Amino acid sequence: EGTLLETLHFNSILVDPFNVTGNQLRLESRTDFDHFPEHPPNLRVNMPIPITLSATEFTKARIEESLHQDVALVTRMGKTVAILKDVEIYNNRKEEIVTRMFGVIDMGHPYIQNIYMGGDYLLGGEVELLDRIRYNDGLDQWRKTVQELLQEFQEKGADTVYAFQTRNPTHAGHAYLMRSAGENLKRKGYQKPVLWLSPLGGWTKSDDVPLDVRVKQHEEVLNAGLTHPGGLDPETTVMAIWPAPMVYAGPTEVQFHAKSRRCAGASYFVVGRDPAGMKGSPNAVAHPDDDLYDGNHGRYVLQNSPGIGD
Repeated sequence: EGTLLETLHFNSILVDPFNVTGNQLRLESRTDFDHFPEHPPNLRVNMPIPITLSATEFTKARIEESLHQDVALVTRMGKTVAILKDVEIYNNRKEEIVTRMFGVIDMGHPYIQNIYMGGDYLLGGEVELLDRIRYNDGLDQWRKTVQELLQEFQEKGADTVYAFQTRNPTHAGHAYLMRSAGENLKRKGYQKPVLWLSPLGGWTKSDDVPLDVRVKQHEEVLNAGLTHPGGLDPETTVMAIWPAPMVYAGPTEVQFHAKSRRCAGASYFVVGRDPAGMKGSPNAVAHPDDDLYDGNHGRYVLQNSPGIGD
């Protein structure tokens, strides 16, 4: 719960990976509201979007009645894929989460609807993954681990990597943006910048293009190569699905998009006109016909966000 609070109120979390202050395991431990360390962790890293797992009253009761500290995480088909260690159960304060993530409570917002559909409790703990996650939907070849991505970047001879996220098919404008970003990096002195074409693989709202359609279109963009105005060079491009959902939180979310790709080897993140944005709310009073977020705000926040690195 403490990590959730840091994410919501600071857009970042405190970590101590080398145990300089004795807090190396703080993210794996239950929240203690009565005792605080004499020396807080010495490093702050960007983390603007909370990653939560909701539970119902029924699930909460079953966990507590079991007297076990760990919880098995299963797929909808009942297959156990991970263990949640030393589980912490706490209230799902939906209004606090929504107002801090989005700055508004609007039940017309698609992801806010998802949050309110969740249970009244949240589960926290260290996740032990038991096996590779497979969806068996024909797209698993594009779901790559961080180690596989780093290996592919190295095999292509990359001296830097820049990522471009998609939640819709790429068009000529996207291709121009990706190509020009590569040329800009060459002017900075890089010899072989490699593009990571990174379609979002998690939940998206109903009127976004489905993942399988997007991936097939991306495959054709790569097959077309540079001879087509909307094509990309397969020799300097790596395509890999990123499994996160889209939450449409504008400037807050675009930091998460960039930071998560940086953790997998990207040094640069390219954003478009309105990163992580969407159309405005019909309940808006001051700007009823405007986009929910100003596109310039996303780029500004990304450029200056603390804890994300240079």
